Parts: sequence; structure tokens; C-alpha cells
Amino acid sequence: MDYEDAKRLVSSGDTAARRLLAGRTDVAPEILYFLCRDADAEVRLAVAGNLHAPREADLLLARDAEDTVRARVGEKLGAPRPPDLPELSARKQAMTTEIAETLAGDGAGHVREAIAIALQESVDAPPHVVQQLARDIEIRVAAPILQHSPVLGDGDLIDIMGSGPIRGVLNAIAKRRNVSQGVTELLVNRAITAPGEHTAVTDLLANETARIGTGTMDKIIDVAPEYDDWHRPLAARQDLTTHHMQRVASIPSDAIVETMGARSDLDDVARRMAELTKKREAEAPAIKPAADKFLNSVMQGGKVGPVCAAIALRAGIPTEVTMKILTSKNPKAIIALAWKAGLSAAQAQSLQTNVGGIPQPQALGPSATGGYRLSQPDMEWQLGLYLGS
Repeated sequence: MDYEDAKRLVSSGDTAARRLLAGRTDVAPEILYFLCRDADAEVRLAVAGNLHAPREADLLLARDAEDTVRARVGEKLGAPRPPDLPELSARKQAMTTEIAETLAGDGAGHVREAIAIALQESVDAPPHVVQQLARDIEIRVAAPILQHSPVLGDGDLIDIMGSGPIRGVLNAIAKRRNVSQGVTELLVNRAITAPGEHTAVTDLLANETARIGTGTMDKIIDVAPEYDDWHRPLAARQDLTTHHMQRVASIPSDAIVETMGARSDLDDVARRMAELTKKREAEAPAIKPAADKFLNSVMQGGKVGPVCAAIALRAGIPTEVTMKILTSKNPKAIIALAWKAGLSAAQAQSLQTNVGGIPQPQALGPSATGGYRLSQPDMEWQLGLYLGS
């Protein structure tokens, strides 16, 4: 725009014309600086949102009397710098830091929120400003920084969680990408013990990138029956160990059954046994025939892996120990395992021959009365040989 024409508009009494001029990108910087002192707030607002406005104007507007003008300056700091503008000089960069400091200390929450959102993913954001925003008294200000800022390290997050965080801080940290095991451990401990903070664990479980240690996952599963909103994200976790999967599957929950049933990466047996386990809690007498029928069918298939998953779940014995017994070629140990899993003596014989690889003549069948040939103490002793190893 012609410089003289712009000067005439600046001095005119046409407010609408000045507003349009304040938003233009083809006017001289000094014109925009002059307009940032305009009596009309809408004119100043237009300059505050103009990416071509000089930093001197932004600094002045960061102290404007109107909240909306100050917030607009904050929003602008998060926008990419137009390619047709030169790189900021050291002086202009220092001025940018001063603008961020000013807005981070603003008395209006939505102004501080605007600068927090603007800086949330910036690797170049002033560290002291990021630290201030992360500890803001309003969660709408702190949350964007806590959830996204790459400037914050684990030590910062742990310090913030340990300093009496306001409600919502744990939730924001739980949503961080690749949040570490050390941070998640403290987060879970805080969320479980602090009233009303359990939803942070819901967010943590739903965060596929969160790194949750084995011990921390055990703590979550210990109290998971109390919190229905944990069940779906917990059952959907891709990093559950076999041991954790068995524990989760034993929680009576429609949400867990549905979620596990929808997972394509789980063994069919593990999914089905999770469902049977859940139902057995509510209707044990009615479900046992169905569970036995299902187990019989997988035993007939002879595949050790699926049967191991089902037997381990029913017996409450670690999968690795169950597998060791099933492949031991020891008929007495396999019988003991079948007994522990609640199988009949006939099923125990099938387990020996179809899964354990024991020849029919060497397999131990039912007694004359249809029961087990070994006494209960003998079977407990057999299991102890493996459980104690």
C-alpha cells in the first residue's frame, strides 16, 4: 500500500478504515506501530493479530488495557513467522522473550492461557517462562505446557507432582507423549492415594505411548476393580505381560470382556477364557459346563500355547510354570496341574496325551470311581516342585 495513503488513513476519523488498515500486511511497520496506540480497541486488536506488526508494537500491546488485545498477542506468538519477513535480530528475540514474560504474568487467566498454548510445543520457548506457566494456579494455563512442552524434563514433572498439584495436573502429565516409567510410577501413586484423582490413571492407560513399569501396572490392577473407567483402556494396553493379561481378564467387567474380545492381537483362547472367568464370578454353576466344553475342545486340538493360556488362567499359576509342567513329560505333574485348574480326572488324562505328549499306556487315567488316582497332598507336592523352582 502506498505509504502516503496509509498515513492519511491513520489520521482519518474513519474507524472502519483504520481497522482494515491495521490488519493489512503490506503497510510499513511504523504505520502499524502508530495504530497500536489507537483509541479504538478493535484497531489495536487487529494490530495484535497482524503477523507483520513489529515486535515493538507487540510489546506495547502485551500491556494493553484490554484483555482480548493482550490475549491476541499471545496467540500470535504461537503462529509460524511469515516467510517474507526477515529473521529476528538478537534485539527482537530479546523483545519476544519480554513479551512472553509479560503475558505469562498477566492477571487475566485467559491471557496466560493464550501464551501457554502458543508456547506448548516450542523447543525454543524461554525455560523460565515455561516453568512459570507449568506451575500456574489455573489448570487451563498449566495443562497445555504440562501435556506438551518439550522444555520440561522428568525432574520438573516429578517436582510439580510432588508440590501439591492442583486438580488436573496429573491428568495433563498422564497425556504426555512418551511419559517415562519414573514419572508414571509417581503419578499412579499420587492418583491412587489422592481423593478424586483416579481419572489421571484413566488418561494414563489411554495414552498408548506412556511407559508403565511392571510394578506400577500391578498397582493399577490391584485397585482396578474399584474404577470402572479404567477397564477399557486397561484391557486395550498393548504392553500387558501375560501375567498382567491374566490378572486383568479375571476382573469381572463387561468392558474388559468386550475390549479383549475386540482385540485382534490376542489369542482366541485368552479372549474366551477372559469372558468365561468374568461370567464364572457371577454365575459359576451355570457357566462351568460351557467352560469345560470349551477347554475340552482346545485340548483336543493339541496346541500347547492356547491350552497353556487357558490352564494358567484357571489354575492361577504363572504361564511360564504352566508351560514347564505341560512339556515336562511327567504325568503326575500334569495331573496335579489339571487338578489345580479344576479339571476332572478324565480331562486330566486328555491333557496328558493330547497336550503333554505322554503315550496312552503311560498316562494316568481316572480311578475306578472316576476320581484322581493321586491324593491331594501328592498333587500339591508335585506342583510345589515346579512352583518352588
